[in-house]
Amino acid sequence: MSNSVKRTFMLLELLGNADQGLGVSTLAQQSQLPVGTTHRLLNTLKQLGYVEQDRETHKYTLGLRFLNLRGAIINQLNLAAVAMPVMKELMQRVNETVHLAVFNEGEIVYIERVEGLQTQGMYTRIGKRAPAHSTALGKTMLAYMSEAVVHQVVERRGLPRFSPTTITTLPELVRELEAIRLRGYALDNGETGEPVRCVAAPVRDYTGQVIAAISISGPKERMHPSRDAELGEAVCRAAKLISARLGYFQY
Repeated sequence: MSNSVKRTFMLLELLGNADQGLGVSTLAQQSQLPVGTTHRLLNTLKQLGYVEQDRETHKYTLGLRFLNLRGAIINQLNLAAVAMPVMKELMQRVNETVHLAVFNEGEIVYIERVEGLQTQGMYTRIGKRAPAHSTALGKTMLAYMSEAVVHQVVERRGLPRFSPTTITTLPELVRELEAIRLRGYALDNGETGEPVRCVAAPVRDYTGQVIAAISISGPKERMHPSRDAELGEAVCRAAKLISARLGYFQY
């Protein structure tokens, strides 16, 4: 464990638990750190916006930047709760498994699911991570990111092949993302190597930013390409309902 990181979070926890601002001497005493080390760490945190210092008392408090982190966590927790009724309704309508995922560090993370009544042997663990380029959920979110971000994801994660249908080149991925934007939903034709097909659509927050995606997943024999338009319409409707519950209204 990095001592600097450990010491930094020790100071942040002390400030977070304090009813009022704390001076550098008090922080050094409570953390059992040298005053010089404490001052250096606080200066770094202040430059980053995570700590603020009163000009008159010179005492430190947590900075406003923590509100962004707090908001992100709350939004993610609220997202699953807000989406659940819509996910259940969608599952009952199509009778297939419904997933909700967010994008994190070039991958998708499953944060909620509703299993279809006739689903057998298909289970996705909440918190599971998966590549973005080979999943309908991931491709949906990539489609609404900037070209620079897509390139960064590909550079960092690569485009590994999991099945004969997996996209493995950047030009092919770019064409796919353009098709998703035109169509309004993404398709996964067994691209992760699993014998399933998926249809996914983007979920937006009140600003219109894509923050998640919702999908319908099922065995290839039931998720036949002839149903793509039907399922695509259903998942897009569900995505718009969730987005509306988050404050986004498309006129």
